[in-house]
Amino acid sequence: MSLSRWWREQRFERSYRKAIRQDLARIGATFGATFKDASSGNDFDVAMTAYLKECDLPDLRLDTLRSRRLRRKAERFGIEAPRDWWIHDETRDLWYLTPDGKRQLKRRVTQERIWTLKQWFHALTPVVALLAGLIGVIIGLVGIWRWP
Repeated sequence: MSLSRWWREQRFERSYRKAIRQDLARIGATFGATFKDASSGNDFDVAMTAYLKECDLPDLRLDTLRSRRLRRKAERFGIEAPRDWWIHDETRDLWYLTPDGKRQLKRRVTQERIWTLKQWFHALTPVVALLAGLIGVIIGLVGIWRWP
């Protein structure tokens, strides 16, 4: 990823998180008094339903942000996320991963990380073994040379 693209992504995520915090603060301020004034269970249920409906947009934005991060991680390993793993909220024009898509993508990223780690392990094992053998030979030669 180029530096300019990385910077744009960071700015976008920062502004997105700020918008989510502002929305949640606005919703909390709006419904704070409503929950305190609820005298019966029915009043509370009505207030909670309205609150959850209002919190839908920040939740979708958080899902979108998490999905973008997971997609970026997957792209680093060359993993493509199929179209059927994504949900498009047409009213708000937000794309986010399905729960199954998140699970599958996380599993594939983990598999790629493990595979990469195994490849490094297989590449470095002979070098480490050679160095350990050379150190052992040097210690043996120094021991023989110092023998009285």
